[in-house]
Amino acid sequence: MNLKNTENLWVLGLFLGITGLVSALVLAVVSQLAAGPIKAAELRSTNQALRQILPAFDNQPSDQRVEVESPTGWKISFMGALREGKLVAVAAEGTNPQGYSGDIRALVGLELDGKIRAVLITQQSETPGLGANVCQRKRQKTIFNLFDKPAEGLAPNPILDQFSGQTVNPRQNWVVKKDGGTINFISGATVTSRAVTRLVSEMDRAFLLNRAEIIKKLTPARGNK
Repeated sequence: MNLKNTENLWVLGLFLGITGLVSALVLAVVSQLAAGPIKAAELRSTNQALRQILPAFDNQPSDQRVEVESPTGWKISFMGALREGKLVAVAAEGTNPQGYSGDIRALVGLELDGKIRAVLITQQSETPGLGANVCQRKRQKTIFNLFDKPAEGLAPNPILDQFSGQTVNPRQNWVVKKDGGTINFISGATVTSRAVTRLVSEMDRAFLLNRAEIIKKLTPARGNK
């Protein structure tokens, strides 16, 4: 017996509803199963990056974070590197939303006096061959080093490396030379150069302006050493 049009609509609606419910349940289960491995992969990636910008440590810096605002109001997260229960350095993590193509995220290793150890860009979508050159650390392969053992440590980047060993003025961000400052930039990628310079400045300033609080919170209590 043929169903009336109204009955057809009800059956179709019920079928679509059940299909949608089953699909949602499947997606929820898959998402739950994938959450653990994804989080573990992100943790491994973060720890690998931290080992490149910090001195040797024997804790898991990302387990404890202190979050403060930079002078501009960006949220900067700080993690402490411990060795034998003693705080030996700090890593800062932050994002500048003003890159040429969107967010630029960085990890910056800091000495306890605020001096920059190293800068590593961990997320960016800048233009390949231009803005990306400001952010990426890549070792050049030539016929002379093609079969060499991979070098340890961070690959060089003249823009990022110029911050190492420097401490920003807590009252003022660094500025690229094109804007009258002292920081080198890549011609054709000025926007990205500005964004990276400002991000590193904001992160170091956030540490310097909140140094005592950050160090206190990241230093383990005597009973927890």
